Amino acid sequence: MRRQKCVCKNTFSFQMGNLLRKPDELYKTLTDDTLTNIRNATGFSNDEILKEHEKFFNIAEDGRLKKPYLEELLGDYIPPAKYKHVKYLTDCIFSAIDTNNDHYIDFLEYLMSIKFFQTESPVEKADFIFRIIDKNGDNLVTTKEIERVLKCLEEYHKKSSNTHVTDVMNAGAKPAANAIIERLDEDKSGVIGVSEFVDGWLKDETIRALFTF
Repeated sequence: MRRQKCVCKNTFSFQMGNLLRKPDELYKTLTDDTLTNIRNATGFSNDEILKEHEKFFNIAEDGRLKKPYLEELLGDYIPPAKYKHVKYLTDCIFSAIDTNNDHYIDFLEYLMSIKFFQTESPVEKADFIFRIIDKNGDNLVTTKEIERVLKCLEEYHKKSSNTHVTDVMNAGAKPAANAIIERLDEDKSGVIGVSEFVDGWLKDETIRALFTF
């Protein structure tokens, strides 16, 4: 049975699996209030937001960015050593953000994708990865949600020489997902909460290797 947890949300709270868009807001015009809200959500400065806004709307004039163009834009932020895997990485991120399957992401969601690759904070990165896995945004991760991301990264991991990865992924995504749940589910509830995942990601080299893009 899933644990029940009260999750307080507001219009501009960002959760990868459950981003609440402001109705009809595509961020074409950045008012002072909008800039403040985006700055609070992302941690970017006004200058950084405006620079990315210009790049974004040069490609997505209607404010709706399709998956192939996310790959193009994120290419600037993916480490060179991982650039050959850019398609796998952007596929996973796009899938996590586009929870309603309308096949586009907006400007705020795009900025949060950049933040993932830029942050130096281990806790922030672990939390962001949790949001990618948490498809429905309920702050709990299931075996099925983990399996979905591992399937997305399967080709990426096949090229890995890291034994922590190959040992877990050897039997496929589903057994690997079961093993991860067993490894991180401290209270034996059958699902993983944010704190359990972040704690495991920080302490367990295998978890970091599997979910560090």
